[in-house]
Amino acid sequence: MDKSAQHSSQTFGVRVEPAELRFNAAHFITFNDSCENLHGHNFHVRVELTGTNTADAFVVDFVWLSQVAAEICAGLHDRILLPGHSAEVHLEVRDDQIEVRCHDRYFSLPALNCVVLPLPNTTAEMLAAYLCDRLAGELARAGAIHGLHELEVAVEEADRQWGICRRPLDRQG
Repeated sequence: MDKSAQHSSQTFGVRVEPAELRFNAAHFITFNDSCENLHGHNFHVRVELTGTNTADAFVVDFVWLSQVAAEICAGLHDRILLPGHSAEVHLEVRDDQIEVRCHDRYFSLPALNCVVLPLPNTTAEMLAAYLCDRLAGELARAGAIHGLHELEVAVEEADRQWGICRRPLDRQG
């Protein structure tokens, strides 16, 4: 039996979590009609992909996946992460500042230090969703999505506390 045919019905996976998959950032979250204090974390990221193996007997190139994920993380590093799609957080850009109003809180932050994300909240789960969406887009642009089943991104906000997002992918191939 051809070895490639032997493994065509199996699902394989890869996991990357090198040191480069991290970012240090400040954020706050809203919950229970309140806004917590602005604070920071040393976020760590893990990426997993499942799918069928390519003709070269791998799901996706580890090095490429790690590099793309690290570039996305670098865009969040040393920034203040703000939710751009929140009903509770109101952002207004004035000159070089972003004014943030949320319940009884008010922040005026240098715009250069902020990243406004297309999220309703900057929880670890939503940060994982943002990274997952960005990675899925990069996989599609690179033509690497064929044969992939699922992408999972996990963001560790504190020791052993992960927010996780899973996204189905191509399922063909």
